[in-house]
Amino acid sequence: MNVFENGRSIDLMSVLDNREWRSHYQERLKVQYPTAIIVSIKLNIPGPIKSSPLLKDSYNFGLRDIKQCLKQFKIVYERFFIENTTGPEGFLVVLGDLKAVKLATISFEEKSTIGRLFDIDIMAEKNEQQLSRRSLGYQARTCLICDKDAKICIKRGVHTVESGYDAINKICTIYMKKQITIPKQSQDQIMRAAMTALLYEVSLNPKPGLVDPVSNGAHSDMTVFTFIDSSLSLQQYFNEAYAISHDFSGDDLTIMFETLRQLGIRAEAEMCDATHGVNTHKGAIFSLGILISAIAYGTRNGGVTIDDLQKIITKMTVGLVQRDFKNLYEKKQKLTAGEQQYQQYRLPGIRGEAVSGFPIVMDMALPFLLKSVGTTSQRLLDTLMKIANSIVDTNLIKRAGSPDILTELKQWSAMYFALGGSQTPAGITYLEKLDAEFVQRHLSIGGTADNLISTVFLARLVGGI
Repeated sequence: MNVFENGRSIDLMSVLDNREWRSHYQERLKVQYPTAIIVSIKLNIPGPIKSSPLLKDSYNFGLRDIKQCLKQFKIVYERFFIENTTGPEGFLVVLGDLKAVKLATISFEEKSTIGRLFDIDIMAEKNEQQLSRRSLGYQARTCLICDKDAKICIKRGVHTVESGYDAINKICTIYMKKQITIPKQSQDQIMRAAMTALLYEVSLNPKPGLVDPVSNGAHSDMTVFTFIDSSLSLQQYFNEAYAISHDFSGDDLTIMFETLRQLGIRAEAEMCDATHGVNTHKGAIFSLGILISAIAYGTRNGGVTIDDLQKIITKMTVGLVQRDFKNLYEKKQKLTAGEQQYQQYRLPGIRGEAVSGFPIVMDMALPFLLKSVGTTSQRLLDTLMKIANSIVDTNLIKRAGSPDILTELKQWSAMYFALGGSQTPAGITYLEKLDAEFVQRHLSIGGTADNLISTVFLARLVGGI
């Protein structure tokens, strides 16, 4: 997730003008509400980009948490300027004790993941000076990057703007994942969500080099009916993946994962029986199996956040890449495509994605899909091409014969969105031409499709599609 994407740069004069405007607004509120407390709330963002769609989302979620911290006080006025080019900001006027209000906002700054990005000023007409953190026994705000005094780092220019943006991206990514919760659901609901994800993906058209109801893409050995047969063959596996994890006891989740892998091997055999030997869903068996298993384990006592779900997955798959790829040079059997790419390029592929908690799906694709607009087809096409911009698609690399193809993939994704994506005729026409080029060059973004399946599955469970 890049919270600065589609952000607008502003100059220093705009920042200074905004600072003066804010000061005048605060003074007017102090005069209008002489016995109340004025709470000024804005984001503390370095560099020229102060506002973007995702920064506004982060502000709104954080504002909700701030109001929760202030719930003991009566709010008599509120006004927010979310669309300011200088960044979203706003004002609350509350009734209560100045020190108590300050302590409540400090609680938000200290306990909330995103609290470090907020700049909250507390003031009242009867007080000439604002209460400081230090006057209440708290340390000064720390730097986002090195945890030293933020004012010293700013004054000395210790860090680059880029490093600040990286730190802010990490904070917002973790925070936003905590806002997405998968509620406790039945085994049947989870299995149906998995089946829906498989069928939505193959039904989507047009997709670069992939099978859909209109075309076989770059795959001469399979059709949409092959994918339907394959999907139906996996129902038992999805139910078993749920059951073993829902009933699992113990702290070592790698044991649960190894049990799942044995089920996955059998599911692959059943898939091949249904498709007459064609590999349609091997990647989805791996990814969906892990997701279903982690969700079944994580929701035994209630809902699970996306952030906590990732932690479960990383515990399940710890050491997976090292175990699976050790001693490759001594292996006598023919190497799999994944093993070959790890040996040649050190690309961990889908195993690496699992060990990291499927970051493309969790950090980028799922939030993107949940925020997207349009028809189901439009939203899924845009999400597919969004994934294409970030993924190391090992299926595409295998067909192209080199990782250099990933540079082209990013360019194709960028052009698609530059033309307006799925909601413009130009975007769809471009995707159709791209599909034709993929077929002609025998290319396919199978890894991207697998990530879309996982994204749709999770979105279905949270009611986002």
